[in-house]
Amino acid sequence: MSTYDPDEAARAARAAQAARAAQGAPAGRATVKDPLPYCIYTTVCLIAWVVSPPLALAFFAGLALRKYWRAWQAGLSKSDCLLGDPRRVMVYLGVLMVAGAGATLWQLIGVVFR
Repeated sequence: MSTYDPDEAARAARAAQAARAAQGAPAGRATVKDPLPYCIYTTVCLIAWVVSPPLALAFFAGLALRKYWRAWQAGLSKSDCLLGDPRRVMVYLGVLMVAGAGATLWQLIGVVFR
């Protein structure tokens, strides 16, 4: 009769995970996590811009741009984002960040000079 050893099960699971990771990683290329969620957050803010201040758009676009910049510098060459190339994603995020900041300033100027 064999008994269940949680330590042995954990070691086996780690070994299986390491074997899968070794098979899935392309040779000679570092794997870099795609910061896709930040692009998604920015797009949600773009959609929500109609009913909310554009400052949220500028904030999330800036955050996403920073994450994509770091990932691109670390070697990310293909994003899961619809735009594909991280450089295109960064241009998209940069334009949205400037648009959000500009619209926020426009609204503030409108409030001050009424």
